[in-house]
Amino acid sequence: MTARLTDSQIAQYHEDGLVIPDWGLPDDVLGRLRDNYDQLLAANREAEGASEDFMVGVHIADPGPMGVQGMPDLLEVIRQPDILDMVEHVAGPDLILWGTTVFGKPAGTGKTTPWHQDGDYYPIEPLETTTVWVSLDHARPENGCMRYIAGSHRDHRLFPHHWNEDPGFTLFQEIDDEFAPREKARDIVLEPGQISIHDVYLVHGSDANRSNDRRAGLVFRIMPGTSHYNHAAAASSANP
Repeated sequence: MTARLTDSQIAQYHEDGLVIPDWGLPDDVLGRLRDNYDQLLAANREAEGASEDFMVGVHIADPGPMGVQGMPDLLEVIRQPDILDMVEHVAGPDLILWGTTVFGKPAGTGKTTPWHQDGDYYPIEPLETTTVWVSLDHARPENGCMRYIAGSHRDHRLFPHHWNEDPGFTLFQEIDDEFAPREKARDIVLEPGQISIHDVYLVHGSDANRSNDRRAGLVFRIMPGTSHYNHAAAASSANP
């Protein structure tokens, strides 16, 4: 596996809004990631607002958003030079990690993530973020792999979303149906340790997990140095 994006993969990212590199975490790093993930779950079974399905701020040691007691060791993943080099190919050299998320999708009960754009949640100004999605497990349609609408990011605009407090959802902001044509959706099939990289305006979501296999993913949010995190906007938002 190569640790760089080819010219065609870079072009695919800009055309589709997402790319799956021909690369995966080294086995030892993946093993430690899974161990740290198990410790994260064990430490946060009573965290208010958090669940195995969805946690934010998982790299912060002290209780942060949702009261999650995070694991700084998870940052070993995003410190991999190979990952940073690939993000630099599509986002430039001046990179700032501003957030982390876990989408756990436990076997049999994993929730739906409604169709949305990440930017609808983010207090980043100007709005620019590249997301690195790291698979801890096999991600397949059967266990609720991520799905996306290729090219939905190209206009660099946020489409209308509405509030939906469906208890079977991980998130409560759902994009209006006309902007998420399901018939055009593509599945993001990943092996354990493999990653995908996507744009902040990309329309995406995932189905519930009714299989016998977990589908956990660790997400890193990276903005360029030309953007900043608006703490006042984040504090006044209903979203984590």
